[in-house]
Amino acid sequence: MSLLTLLKRAQNNDESAMVEIIERFEPKIRKSLKFTDIGVREDIRQEIVFRMIRAVKTYSTTNSSLIRK
Repeated sequence: MSLLTLLKRAQNNDESAMVEIIERFEPKIRKSLKFTDIGVREDIRQEIVFRMIRAVKTYSTTNSSLIRK
């Protein structure tokens, strides 16, 4: 399923779509956190996920850069 489709579903309160979006980005999140202090790593990860959820909920899907031509 495309990221745009997941985004639209998540914006319509589809929890499974939001989980899939987060799971798709999890490897990138973990890789970037590898360089942070282990004592705060999980806190930072949670903050990133929180901000991702907020970004998904507020993102305008009419943005033409997401639409494949």
